[in-house]
Amino acid sequence: MCIFKLISLLAWLCAASFISLGQAAEKSSGNTNANASFWRSVFDANHVLDVQISLSREAWEALQPRRPERRREGGPRVDFGNEFHYVKADIAIDGQSFNAAGMRFKGNSSYRFASRGLKRPFKIDTNRFVNGQKLHGRTKLNFSNAFLDSAFMKEKLGYELYRAAGLPTPGVGWASVTMTVEGLAKKKPLGIYVIIEQIDDRYIGQNLGKASKGSLLMKPESMDDWRYLGEEPKAYERYNIKVGENNTDQIRRFAKLLKLVEQGSDDEFAREIGKRMNLEQFAGYLAATSILVNIDSYIGMPHNYYLLMDKADGRLRILPWDLNETFGTFTMGRSPEILAKWDIDRPWISKRRLSERLFETESFRKLYRTAVAKLMKEHFTEEKLFERIDTFEKAITHHIKKDEIGKGLSGMQMGINGDSNGVNKAVNRRVFAIKPFILQRITSVNDQLTGKTEGEKIQGRKKRPR
Repeated sequence: MCIFKLISLLAWLCAASFISLGQAAEKSSGNTNANASFWRSVFDANHVLDVQISLSREAWEALQPRRPERRREGGPRVDFGNEFHYVKADIAIDGQSFNAAGMRFKGNSSYRFASRGLKRPFKIDTNRFVNGQKLHGRTKLNFSNAFLDSAFMKEKLGYELYRAAGLPTPGVGWASVTMTVEGLAKKKPLGIYVIIEQIDDRYIGQNLGKASKGSLLMKPESMDDWRYLGEEPKAYERYNIKVGENNTDQIRRFAKLLKLVEQGSDDEFAREIGKRMNLEQFAGYLAATSILVNIDSYIGMPHNYYLLMDKADGRLRILPWDLNETFGTFTMGRSPEILAKWDIDRPWISKRRLSERLFETESFRKLYRTAVAKLMKEHFTEEKLFERIDTFEKAITHHIKKDEIGKGLSGMQMGINGDSNGVNKAVNRRVFAIKPFILQRITSVNDQLTGKTEGEKIQGRKKRPR
């Protein structure tokens, strides 16, 4: 009888264990689905997050950036921008509290032109100081103050075009932010922020698949053009490695690509480049960048993009980032009229050896032109874009009314429609508002595609008259 009882007890324990494991798996699956549903509501259904931030005076002082001075060997001072540091902040997001969450400022010009006020761009990391604090499965989120975008829509519209071009892009939404700083501000409404999903290893796995997790992810900031730095992996720390710093195989593969671009013969380059770089994806990136006149990016400035050596196929990908100065907003000293007519057949501004060599091959020029034509026919159209703008306007109008710092509804309307000349008078730069830019860019690009007109040549920053 004892043996039978023991067997029965073991059977019961096994069954209970299976039930427990099943319930845990079901709960985990339920959490995953709930988290995904939440982020769909934010990024796709335009639910505006309510974010309340509280900082001690000490934390506020520690948030203020430092400006380091670094020098290239034998060269002049190089300005790498501000150094931002995380501090502890109490943050509530849609009623969910995160005590001692991480917060730091971010940005270049978007920070510099707001540095005397409260509404500065920032990043939060709920897991920075307290392990396990997650906002529906995620820990990091970027908050943009939409510098030079009084309509708060350029990031959302821009990433949608890049995604249509075949690139993985971060989710974009909005948040209504209130800030308290001990002794400085009490529950001060900062108005609308644009929120952007963090690009990291989680993002790579979710958008490119499990086989791509752990790939080499870089965010170059200080190198004007990509350079071959030799065979030693440590030298490539200059490319600002975010994920995979110990992945020497991928770093060496990246180095071989750069060596091919710099030193390969024409025949070798044409034969090997497609094995080392995702050319279809790069053509899509250049096509969307050209249509959007996104000069504050890889093609014009040495920042605002990620590079990914995808270990799934061993090829390089480029990922767009920071699109608040799309739609011809980063001018390089040119007028909005010239920018709207930018030449689609030279989609780079500064010297870019890779682009130059690729455009010397007929196959890549055809790939790129095909990408431009498809985007113009299916996505960058007045009907489609104006419908999206109307949808976004309805989603954020109520929250912009509460903005005590920005230009409110009048600023949003000026950012969408402009004045009688289509210019956005709500920002301190002569640029077209979004709709006038779209209309002029559609006409110019389609006329260039059909050979009716030639585009405006733009090369390098225009010097100011003395």
